[in-house]
Amino acid sequence: MKPCLIDLSSRAKFRLTGADRERYLNGQVTNQVKLATPEKAIEACVCNVKGKLEGVVHITRSADGEAFWIDGPPELRDSLFARLGRYIIADDCELEDVTDDFGLVHALGEWPDLPGAVWKASNRWGMPGVDLWVERDSLPKILSAGAPMDAEALEDLRIRNGIPRWGAEWNADTLPAEVRLDERAVDFHKGCYVGQEVVSRLESVGRVNRLLVAIEAITDGGVATVGAEVFSADDSSGEKPSGMVTSVTSDGRRALAIVKRDLSEPETKLVLRENEGKLGSQIWEVRTLGSGGA
Repeated sequence: MKPCLIDLSSRAKFRLTGADRERYLNGQVTNQVKLATPEKAIEACVCNVKGKLEGVVHITRSADGEAFWIDGPPELRDSLFARLGRYIIADDCELEDVTDDFGLVHALGEWPDLPGAVWKASNRWGMPGVDLWVERDSLPKILSAGAPMDAEALEDLRIRNGIPRWGAEWNADTLPAEVRLDERAVDFHKGCYVGQEVVSRLESVGRVNRLLVAIEAITDGGVATVGAEVFSADDSSGEKPSGMVTSVTSDGRRALAIVKRDLSEPETKLVLRENEGKLGSQIWEVRTLGSGGA
C-alpha cells in the first residue's frame, strides 16, 4: 500500500540565509528557533506588536544547516514575506521568496524511501508526519511514489484534530491563545520577539475571552453549517449568541467553533441557530480538541 502524500506546494515558502539568520528569526516568531533542525520542523506564530496573528508558519533547517526554510498560508504570501523581512536592517541575513522554486510534500504515517530525500518530522495535523522540500522539477516523481489525499478528507482530518486555519478560525484580529496556538507554537521561556509582551501577559496574569473548541452532534439530525451561531443549551432566549461555527466536517456532525470562554469546557451542551432563525433542537457537545471526536 502506498503512503499517503499531501501536496502542500501552494503554500508560501521562504528561505532565510546569512550569519545572523537564527538570531533575527528568533526575534520574529513565538517559538524557539533553535529547535528547528534539518530533521525536524517547528510551528510558530508571527505576531504584530499587539500580539495578534500575522501568520502561522512551519520552520525547518536546510540539510547543510546554512538556511532556514519557512512555509505559511498561500493567501498570506506577500504580507508574510513583507512582515518577516521588515526588521532586517543591519542584520547579516537575506530573506528570499522561493514559493515558485520548490515543492513541499507532507506524508502521514509511513513515507516513501527515496534516494537523497531528507524527510523532516512535522506535526501539521495533530498526528505524526514528515515534510519534504523538493525542487519543483522533482515534485511529480515524489508524488507518484504515494497515494494522494483528497481535499475533503484532509479538511475532515484538520477539523477532527482541532487545527485552526487562516480565514476560518483565525485572522489578523486573533490572538494565538484564542485558537490554542499557545499550547504548541509558543515558547514562554525564549528571548524577546515582536508581540511577546502581550502574548506573555495573557499566559501569566490574564486570559482570553473566547476560545477555539471542537463540537459534535449528540442527537439525531444535528448538522452544522459554517457561520451558525452558538448558544448554551441552557439559554432558551436566543437573544445573544456566545460563538460561531467556523469549520464543519463533510458529514456535518463535527465542527470547530469560536465560543465564549465559559462554554469551552468539554461536555458543555450547546445548540445552534442557522441564518438567524429559531434555535435548533439538536444538542451539540464540546469535545477535547485533538481527541478525534471532532
